[in-house]
Amino acid sequence: MPLLRRHMPSPSPEPIWRGRRARGGGWAGLMPTVDEFFGTSTQVCGGFWPFVTDMALPVEGVPIGRSMATGAGVCCDPISWFRAGIIEQPSMFVMGLPAIGKSTFVRRQAWGMSALGMNAIIPGDLKPDYAELVRLLGGQVIRLGSGLGSINPLDPGGIHDALKRLAGKSREDLLADYHERRSALMEVLLTISRTGREEGRRTVSDVESNILATALRILYERTKNDPEPPVIPDLRDLVKQGTPEIRAAAVFDDPENDQAYARAVRDLLSSLHGLANPMGRFGRLFCEQTTERIELSRPVDFDISALAQAGDDVVAAVLAATWSSAFAAKNATDMMAEAGLLPRRNHVIIMDEMHRALRASPLMVDRLDLLTRLNRQWGVGQIMITHTFADLLCLDTQAQNNKARGFVERSKIKVLGALSRTEIQHYLRGESGLPISMREEDMLSDWATPTNFDANASFKGVGKFLIKLGGLPGIPVTVQMCGIEHSGFNDTNAKWNRR
Repeated sequence: MPLLRRHMPSPSPEPIWRGRRARGGGWAGLMPTVDEFFGTSTQVCGGFWPFVTDMALPVEGVPIGRSMATGAGVCCDPISWFRAGIIEQPSMFVMGLPAIGKSTFVRRQAWGMSALGMNAIIPGDLKPDYAELVRLLGGQVIRLGSGLGSINPLDPGGIHDALKRLAGKSREDLLADYHERRSALMEVLLTISRTGREEGRRTVSDVESNILATALRILYERTKNDPEPPVIPDLRDLVKQGTPEIRAAAVFDDPENDQAYARAVRDLLSSLHGLANPMGRFGRLFCEQTTERIELSRPVDFDISALAQAGDDVVAAVLAATWSSAFAAKNATDMMAEAGLLPRRNHVIIMDEMHRALRASPLMVDRLDLLTRLNRQWGVGQIMITHTFADLLCLDTQAQNNKARGFVERSKIKVLGALSRTEIQHYLRGESGLPISMREEDMLSDWATPTNFDANASFKGVGKFLIKLGGLPGIPVTVQMCGIEHSGFNDTNAKWNRR
């Protein structure tokens, strides 16, 4: 017995990984080795669900809904994610088939960012999808259309008045932007107005561009102290009159030759008269003063739904004018904020049905290309919306298609709704190089496939989106609407409802 006590281990109050050093404590002198096996996830356990990761979802931004993988809440918007350092550019691209809830998703973005102090600018609302929400937020809805309202292309963004309030370098910078923006917009409108001509006679020539730039500067010097800016009929009459500076721009080698000058400006005057004539194709849209100037102290929506049945050329021309006006107003507001005349604000520009404006003129492609590259420096976020990637690849030239492809590639947040496999494989994965896994492809195409022929069977993908950020696994989310969103302003099929 004494010998037995001498060889017993001393008691331990707490067991360790070998057991407890006491009688009956299960002490193990040697731990057995375990054979290790290696295999793929399919061989070992039949495959892993790709969204089972330990990544924490960001809580910055507008609440969207719940993750379909974990049930966790999902928050996302381009400006909040940019401020938090999650993305390098405040940009988002939303893509999906019609009637799946893209507008509802973007309205949630506009509503949430407004609560965070960032006003939305919708420069072209065709359906309209955002007018009721903007009114609910106390914003400004500017209606344009035949007999409803007009927009003056010679005063985009109402800068005529802003220039009177600035001085020094700020005024010089804004004035330079004013001249460049008006010339560019007029060239876009003239190009659109010449739709139907052969390709060589549709674009604005170098001589016409020179005449326009010269005439616009002269017109500004004559009217800069007037209470109202000039309009297109004033520009037409000035070109017809032909000052020495304009004549030199048109016929540099013989400016006094009346016949040569008449030949040089004949086509330009004809196109300007088409825009200035209230009885013409564009009506009173561009020939009068702007009926309601944009105010960026609150959300703004350009409601152009009255033109939904108009020709593509008319819609494209109005979109060009409203987009230019929105960007000009934003630039003027920023410069006045730097001068201490206005508080500094960040805005988000929402561009829906963007493919219709892109087809209007190569200059529109260049404008948007510049926006997607410089939005960070301009202090503005952007949300672009279209149905499919293929919409961006049907422009006139390959160079324009390449620029349009860059809109998606430079948008840091991609929000994908229901899409066909062809769209995913050929365009998103093939043309854009977006890393979409097979599981994500199955999910997106499944959302686009009705379950059967029963009522509401095609609504399987409504409100479901995949938020992609670079090569990370996407976040599948279901948008959850609150009571006020169910009240009616989210119903884009309102005209089909029976009362």
